[in-house]
Amino acid sequence: MTNTTNAIAKVAAIAAVFALATSVVAPAAHADTTTTTTTSAMTATQVTALQNQIASLQAQLSGAQGTTTSTGSMTFTRSLTLGSSGADVTALQNWLVSKGYTIPAGATGYFGAQTKAAVAAYQSAKGISPAAGYFGPTTRASVNAMGGTTTTTTTTTGAGCVAGAAFSSTTGMACGTTTTTGGVTLSGTEGTINNFQTVGASNVTLGTGASQQVYGFRFQAGGSDLAVSRIYFDVGNTSASGTSRPWNVFQNATLTDGSGKTIATVDATNASNWSQDGTVPSGAGAGNQIYRIAFENTNQVVKMDQTQMYYLTLSTQGSFATGNSGGSYEVTLASQGLRATDAAGIQQYTPSSTGSFPANGSTVTVNANATGTVTLSTGSDNPQTTTVAGNQNTVKMGVVLNTFTLANTGNADLTLYSLPVTLTVTGSGGQAANLIQDLKLYQGSTLLDTESPSTSFGTTGSVNFKNIGGAAGMVIAAGTTDRFSVVADIQPVGGSNPAPEGSSATVTIPGTNTDIEAAGGAIITPTGTSSGHAITFVVNGLTIDSAPAAGATWNITTAGNGTQQTGTYNFSFSVAAFGQDIYVSSTSANGVLPVTLYDQAGNATTTQAVTISSGADRSTLGNFVVHSGDSKTFIVGFTKQGQNGVVQAKLTGLKYGTTDANPLSSTYSLPSAYQSSQQFLAD
Repeated sequence: MTNTTNAIAKVAAIAAVFALATSVVAPAAHADTTTTTTTSAMTATQVTALQNQIASLQAQLSGAQGTTTSTGSMTFTRSLTLGSSGADVTALQNWLVSKGYTIPAGATGYFGAQTKAAVAAYQSAKGISPAAGYFGPTTRASVNAMGGTTTTTTTTTGAGCVAGAAFSSTTGMACGTTTTTGGVTLSGTEGTINNFQTVGASNVTLGTGASQQVYGFRFQAGGSDLAVSRIYFDVGNTSASGTSRPWNVFQNATLTDGSGKTIATVDATNASNWSQDGTVPSGAGAGNQIYRIAFENTNQVVKMDQTQMYYLTLSTQGSFATGNSGGSYEVTLASQGLRATDAAGIQQYTPSSTGSFPANGSTVTVNANATGTVTLSTGSDNPQTTTVAGNQNTVKMGVVLNTFTLANTGNADLTLYSLPVTLTVTGSGGQAANLIQDLKLYQGSTLLDTESPSTSFGTTGSVNFKNIGGAAGMVIAAGTTDRFSVVADIQPVGGSNPAPEGSSATVTIPGTNTDIEAAGGAIITPTGTSSGHAITFVVNGLTIDSAPAAGATWNITTAGNGTQQTGTYNFSFSVAAFGQDIYVSSTSANGVLPVTLYDQAGNATTTQAVTISSGADRSTLGNFVVHSGDSKTFIVGFTKQGQNGVVQAKLTGLKYGTTDANPLSSTYSLPSAYQSSQQFLAD
């Protein structure tokens, strides 16, 4: 507050000095010759002193406050085309991006092919013909009529802001960039939307008057606070049944954050709240219109390096025509559906392209005649593929193998009596009982049932939790979601035990043959599954984080020509050793499997050599060594120059050994969380 007051005072002082200088150098119109001569002599002396004072005050103000740039409503006065450059090109690019038109390279100030395509898209949307991408008189008039929004960016580079300094040593003001967008102040520099992932997407069947969370996603704010300004979802009927018009069956669309707080609710019965966004490309519903529902002006700020989650909940109308029943609606985040502004005032978007519809979406089936509907979904904390330290002489208790939810999305209570799970074991000497002593089903912290695989079970089969709630069963109330977990007690492994070291267990919840009943005994079969991952048990070995410590981070930089971009990717994770020391090669690329790169459609395009670094001790042969009982952080990274396309990186494994002479003898497979979000790299 003091710095701001001082800066304002200095501005006032400069203004006062200018006013004084003007009054001195401007003699009265009626002054005689003698008076004019005397005044002129005084003016020459005073002006010099005043000019020196002005220069001093301006320097102080610049050092204290830095430079403020305001970009807002701009009147475009010239035609722009391929090869044009300048401040008006930058302003046009910022304006187009703010309106949702794609310019992957950002506001470079150079009118290239990407800007031409964005202008053409705008012309097409506004019915301007020809939509050739030439920013001429007609398009200028259209854009000028629409105006723009104001973003103020303050960059402090004044006195005391030495390299690497967070704050000025003389003024106390922050060194760097802060942006005020719509009254919200953001910290950081140019930001990125990192580690975008779909979460909580589930396939559901909704009867009349039902409500269910159907889609979710999460991301991390990189390099800057991010002000989330809008979120768009696409909904399209991919079946031949029902209606393609979602406002005929849905009541409300609600956006919530990861804490369950409601951000906004949109009236889904109002057709004007839905806009067209293409058509279903294939399948039984090919040609059906895809509709977009928008959450505008969300005004959510995600702090730098923090992860935010958002969820979409759809509810159905209390009644709707029978002919509108039976549609299966695919729900997904729209192309560039998430828009956020960083501290540099730059609009950031994800996902960067549509890919195929639906992209990582969920299916919502609407059935007016449903008397009860239950959705089975994988839990958000479902264990990923990992290795767990087993015991050689005692039972290891309470290992979670699967988490899942059962959501009653109907309008009547249901009762759960039994639930089968599929158990698969490997390396157990031919019988699941050699590895699994007991399997337990929990609802939250409440134990519902315990079952044990028999010695005739083999290595895969069904374990049926058949005593849930006793004879009365367990009630799943209408409109509620219950969370469950399958937990195992693990037999001793290694040594002379029947289950050798390296045995693993996987539990999947198929949903089929589950006994859930409505009043009167009607069986309600849940939709969806909960797929488990292999949990491996060893006495001597290592464990690695189930996900990178801060997600798969990346940074995009632009080369001197203003177009080609380079992505720098890093995976940071902890490696813990137990039972004995483990060794990881420190040689570039030898310690890890190559990273695989994917395009926007999810197709592998190439592999990428990587580097590896760690603060772990070095062995005699120069390898990294993680001592038994210790944990060390490893960073795997690489750079990729622009290829004029989408890049997504996935790291699949870490090589290691139990001897210094052979650090590549084993491979630890990493779970799917070791992947970056999709990012466009301009060439």
